[in-house]
Amino acid sequence: MQRWNSLVSLLIITALVASPIIPIFETSYSLIPHPVVRSDSLEFNGTRAFAYLEAQCAFGPRPPGSDNLTRCGNYVISTLETLGWPVEQQNWTHMGTPLRNIIAGAADLPRIVLLAHYDTRPRADNEPDPINQSQHILGANDGGSGTAALLELAAVLPDTAKNSVVLLFVDAEDSGGINGWEWIVGSTYYVNSLIVNQVAMIEAAILLDMMGDADLQLKREGSSTPNLVDNLWETAANLGYDNLFQNIPGYTLVDDHRPFLQAGIPAVDIIDFDYPYWHTLEDTPDKCSPDSLEAVGRVVEQFVQEQLDSPLTFRNPLGWWIVIGSASLVCLVVIVVLYIRFRRSKHTM
Repeated sequence: MQRWNSLVSLLIITALVASPIIPIFETSYSLIPHPVVRSDSLEFNGTRAFAYLEAQCAFGPRPPGSDNLTRCGNYVISTLETLGWPVEQQNWTHMGTPLRNIIAGAADLPRIVLLAHYDTRPRADNEPDPINQSQHILGANDGGSGTAALLELAAVLPDTAKNSVVLLFVDAEDSGGINGWEWIVGSTYYVNSLIVNQVAMIEAAILLDMMGDADLQLKREGSSTPNLVDNLWETAANLGYDNLFQNIPGYTLVDDHRPFLQAGIPAVDIIDFDYPYWHTLEDTPDKCSPDSLEAVGRVVEQFVQEQLDSPLTFRNPLGWWIVIGSASLVCLVVIVVLYIRFRRSKHTM
């Protein structure tokens, strides 16, 4: 009995050791080519999305814990419910500040997570004049654009999406480096709240961040899952947006897609980080464009429709086979060693 207890313990340890290996093998492999589609066959409307952007800015700056952010969050919830999406809220306290994530759609077992942060930076610390650096920013693009795109996607995605897609609005992304705060607090909280089968179910997480500026240039973010980027950038090219979705390397960023990657979930950050008004008082609606919102929104809309019709997996199955094979080999070695020890002990009796 003691030997079998040891065997069970070793099997459990093997499983725990093997599980972190899985994300290492989330590598790119070839995908089925996309059919060419027309952008006018899609419904995402940049003008409506821009109205959602302006509505957020009408609340003023929206740093975590502020009344402005609370009212903006309530507006997001009301809009989602009007559009027929089931909504849940995650409420918690961080650094003495009440925070809230907003989760719409298939909260229990999502296949696709579309996310954006809806908070704004508490300080305009990229202002050239130090006197202005302590002021709050309006965050039209940095926070407002991604949230606006998610709300318009809520309006145009088919009803079937509500059974497999989560629209996630995260709090407290943009307070890093201020009074001891970390970056990406809300997305980290969301991913840490997922249970094992939920992590296994999510095939793709798509982050929309700073993607509404008028001079849009989307490069491939360095830490994003390569084959998921390939898929989205190919979709963009087929829709005629290859001038915006540029197939060249971009920055590697700490952003809300990182907690998903760390959990082994394929994730991509759609972001234009070459935005001259980032974290300044000039991040206002006039720096943004309905056309930019529409281009990105239609790419994501097409992606989701394709996944609903005939889903692809962005998790490399080779990684799972390597982990399973390695664990099986370890288990076989343990069994052989225990059997030999058992035979020897029996022989000496």
